Amino acid sequence: MMKSTYRMALILLALCPTFILAAENPNIIVIMADDLGAEGLNCYGSTIYTTPHLDKMAAEGVRFNNAYASPLCTPTRVMIMSGLYPNRTGYTALMGKGAGVRMPAAIQTFGHDFKTAGYKTAIAGKWQLGKFDEHPKQPVEHGFDEYCMWTWFYGGKKHSRFYKPVYYTDGKLHLGTEKDFGPDIYSQFVLDFIDRNKDEPFCIYYPMALVHSPFIHPPRLEHLARAKFADDIDKKTQAFGHMITYMDDIVGQIRTKLEELGLAKNTLILFTADNGTHKAITSQLPGMKLKGGKGSMIETGTRVPFIAWWPGRIKPAVNEDFLCLVDVLPTICSIANIDLKRKVDGMDLSHSLLGAEGIGRDHIFMAYKGGQFFARDRKFRLNLGGKKESEETLFHIPVSSDKERYRESVSTHPDHQADRKRLKKHLDQYMALTDEYSEARKAASGQK
Repeated sequence: MMKSTYRMALILLALCPTFILAAENPNIIVIMADDLGAEGLNCYGSTIYTTPHLDKMAAEGVRFNNAYASPLCTPTRVMIMSGLYPNRTGYTALMGKGAGVRMPAAIQTFGHDFKTAGYKTAIAGKWQLGKFDEHPKQPVEHGFDEYCMWTWFYGGKKHSRFYKPVYYTDGKLHLGTEKDFGPDIYSQFVLDFIDRNKDEPFCIYYPMALVHSPFIHPPRLEHLARAKFADDIDKKTQAFGHMITYMDDIVGQIRTKLEELGLAKNTLILFTADNGTHKAITSQLPGMKLKGGKGSMIETGTRVPFIAWWPGRIKPAVNEDFLCLVDVLPTICSIANIDLKRKVDGMDLSHSLLGAEGIGRDHIFMAYKGGQFFARDRKFRLNLGGKKESEETLFHIPVSSDKERYRESVSTHPDHQADRKRLKKHLDQYMALTDEYSEARKAASGQK
């Protein structure tokens, strides 16, 4: 009986080679919205924005309540791809627009890791880590086989990411028309890539152009977006809300494509954002109006959504563990059974996605321009730097409710001094990390 059962299992495996593939080589899709604090999604408590697809993904997957990024674009973009803290790579502020400036290929990314492991790799949307007219092979040099990117600056001029977009696809410059909408082009590239690579493992990184300023109205879904608008929403926030709903629909299209092709059960989707919401936007949570905090080392500047969806592998849950976007690289590499050959700063938190036992984070660290740092745990955040480099401020901001976490209450209570000292030890440890890529940046930009 046992021999016949074993023989039957071998026959089934021979007839279904994708069984092994599903167990060992899951597809990975990392989607990162641009300028979206956690308060921007209905599943995180928004009372004015409409996000049905992401809400469904959160209900069917894991929604992390305590995920954090840098408060600004460039540091997070380098951090999520490299698994290294901003002060380790030297990217703590926006990348400049000077001649030759770029992220050096010496900074290894998960694109390199997945490509080396035999995955087909692609990136679409917003790069903004160097100009394509000066460095046309950037995505390829960072491990991505195919790409479709908004150009940012090209030929000395900044171009549109939305209507009449200028984009760069696999070495060719494209000039969009007034009727073309950039996010549709970037997302269609992703959908086509999935179609063309459905029979082999793939890794897609989709740093979206939405929902960054300028605050415009996308070509569709305005009626749906307005479904929850309050009467007192200003025009910029109305446009922002419409952009959120359109962004949500794009995520829904990707998920639908996976389901149509029978790939959903072999694909992990991660959705997050690069930093908090723009300061010109006023979002609403139950009993609260909340201004965006982009560019500031506060909760609204650094707390972002993080949703993991993988049907059949991830069980529905709300996870209260801490997560930093520096953890994305080691986590997805672990899930794809890729053995990292180098040291990274991020933690493998795959167990938090899969509901297994493991060591999690008990605090978050972040470095930012001008010598600003913070360490944050479940009740406190210690900020160092700012207007005065030596300025040290302890905030009592428990994560037990949105009202408490967004209050930004300064604590000088004597009973909290032990917490201050504990977080200061964490800060001292992380502040000791030094820039390891200064020479590589100089070499990449042609400097001596």
